[in-house]
Amino acid sequence: MQPHLPVRIGVLLPVPGNDQFLASLRDGLRDVGWFDEGAFPLEVRQADGTVAAFRRLGSELAALPIDVVVTASTAAATALAQVMTTTPIVFVGTFDPVAAGLVASLDHPGRNLTGIAGFQADIAAKWVSHLKEIAPGITRLAIFSNPASVSPAALAGWKAVASQSAEIGEVHVDTVNDIERAAADVAGDTRAGMIVVPHTFPFANRKAVVEAMAKHGVPAIYGIAEMVRSGGLVSYGQDLGTQWRMSAVYIDKIVRGARPGDLPVQYAAQYALAINKGAATALGLVVPKAMIERADEVVE
Repeated sequence: MQPHLPVRIGVLLPVPGNDQFLASLRDGLRDVGWFDEGAFPLEVRQADGTVAAFRRLGSELAALPIDVVVTASTAAATALAQVMTTTPIVFVGTFDPVAAGLVASLDHPGRNLTGIAGFQADIAAKWVSHLKEIAPGITRLAIFSNPASVSPAALAGWKAVASQSAEIGEVHVDTVNDIERAAADVAGDTRAGMIVVPHTFPFANRKAVVEAMAKHGVPAIYGIAEMVRSGGLVSYGQDLGTQWRMSAVYIDKIVRGARPGDLPVQYAAQYALAINKGAATALGLVVPKAMIERADEVVE
């Protein structure tokens, strides 16, 4: 089936400074044969990482003649689903969309949503092992989260897995002003480190987060490589740019007549390790040579 033109694509970017993901989406659309950008105008809305912004901007998109919407994160997809009950929604970077209530099942989503999921619970074991490898003295880890934007199911899953190989606590960060306090609290224990789990709050405030960790000397691992590119120590997770590019396959199928509820959700298969050697040096840590050799990205 040939789509009617132009195809109007709504894009909800969860946090500022995500132009690279728009570029990935456009690359993906070219991959599936959409070369004329005039044929797929993008209605872009950029949020500030808060659920209130997701709902407000989602309502703006819902009022427009949009054919399909794409977004990232469980929180943003959930907010869109609340204001768009018929418009097709493609998500990327979500945690367990079944547990989050976004879809009925991975094989048969059943609603107006589908897409690419990632950050399964078992990734937490890798967060613990990678951080212990780079900072061997760590025996305790605190999970950094913002209750308003992290998925409760995701948090519970990550904590359960991580607790199998380390003593795990939590630090809840409600506002930007709490970031400094959270880092200082963990810094009081020389055997402690931080797991900054992937959700919109730390991503939106990544400069403040990595600076607080550096200031207080807290070894931290992140789930998103952009945190390492912003000065964070180490990350392990999926490449969100690749997922945005892959979302174009869903968009193409939907505008050609496929129902989102009939398109199976995919789990991202590729994981990447990123290390910031400068951040390690500033913390007095020496990254093992074997770890550098395994890394997919090394920031000098």
